[in-house]
Formats: sequence, structure tokens, C-alpha cells
Amino acid sequence: MALSQPLPTPEASVEIELAPPRLHGLRQLAERWALHTGFNDADTGRLLAGLDEALANIHLHAYGGRPGPVRIEIRQTGEELIFELFDQGKAFAPERIVSRLPGEIGQGGWGMLMMQAGFHRIERRRAGDKNILLLARTLPGKKGG
Repeated sequence: MALSQPLPTPEASVEIELAPPRLHGLRQLAERWALHTGFNDADTGRLLAGLDEALANIHLHAYGGRPGPVRIEIRQTGEELIFELFDQGKAFAPERIVSRLPGEIGQGGWGMLMMQAGFHRIERRRAGDKNILLLARTLPGKKGG
């Protein structure tokens, strides 16, 4: 049996005009990083669903459903796989977040559950004219991973 070669490190940064036809490339990049860092198929799926939801929210809320630029930077630390999404849309309004508990019935808030299922740490901030969303998942084999 031949030893498998380690996967090459994927690109660490990409910037696109956020529009639905272009999301596939971001998803492929995120999947390559998830596999590169050792996530199994189920965890990779949760991570991708959370990232898809984050990008859909940027498209819908920051850009009002219109195309707009998004930069995604991906890095691995000793403990986490981290995605940072930068957009230049409307400032994020934390008071407009609808939270939902798993199994709770009602309208809205489902996207946050999807993001929380994919990422253990979610942080938002505004720097100048940019919204920055940090999504981090503890690496497999690490405490909490």
C-alpha cells in the first residue's frame, strides 16, 4: 500500500464580487481547507453550511441582495481553522439578530443556528468601511474539536 501524499496547502486569500454564481468557488476553497486540516465529511458539511449561510447573509443584509465585493481570508492556527469575511456593505446591526435555540419554533434565526453548528467561535466587528466576520472551528483532535 502506497503512503498517501499530504494535501498541498490551499490558497490563503481570495477576493470576488459576491454574486450567487461565484459562491461555488468560495465553497470549494473552504472545502479544500477543511479537508487539508483534517475535518471529516460530516464536520466539513457543517462548516460549509455555516459558511454558505454567512455569505448569504452578507449578500442579503449587507448588500441588500445586490452583488458586492467580499474578501475571504483563511488561516490555520495550532487550535483553529479560521475564516475571516470582509465586506463593504451596510454596517452590521447586532440588535437585528434573531436568536433561536435548537428545536425552537418560530420565524427567523435559523441561519445563526447553521453558523453555530459549523463554527465554535463567531465574532463580528466593523473597521472603517468594512464589516468583518470571523468564523472559527476548533481543529479535529484539539480540545473542543
